Amino acid sequence: MVNPVFNIASFYFGWFVCLFGVTQGLPWLGTAIMAALITVHILLVDKPRRELMLIVIVCLFGTALDSILMISGLYLFAYHTNPFICPSWMTALWAGFASTLNHSMRWMNGRYLLGAIFGAIGGPVSYYAGLRLGAVNFLQPFWFTIASLSVLWSLIVPSCLWCARNTGRLTRH
Repeated sequence: MVNPVFNIASFYFGWFVCLFGVTQGLPWLGTAIMAALITVHILLVDKPRRELMLIVIVCLFGTALDSILMISGLYLFAYHTNPFICPSWMTALWAGFASTLNHSMRWMNGRYLLGAIFGAIGGPVSYYAGLRLGAVNFLQPFWFTIASLSVLWSLIVPSCLWCARNTGRLTRH
């Protein structure tokens, strides 16, 4: 198993580089760094195939969700011109998030109510940080966007925890 401290530190480093890159007009930078971090992560885990499947599932879900929210007019991403799909650095952030589920967030395994509370707070805080750093712009009133993200993330985290717990049952080792 990957060291939880190393895991969360890697995620936050990748998260910061993704947002820093966007605000500096280098959106590819965070995507490249997060891809390198995920590659190292996959090389270090006990069950790389299971972990990769989880990361792909969460990335597909997260990319679809952020794209829908962007298209619906909840928010826009800085330096992003494709009106149909969220930027690659957001997909990279989803990959980084997925890499924490079986490691630094393992303590929430099976504790879905706790995951919901964690998501209701942590999800909006992350987007708020993105707003403050200039990586995302809220298009709706602040309270509405934060409340919407809180409700969504209270469902996302438990769903991702369930997926992390059950992905191993879907793959052969």
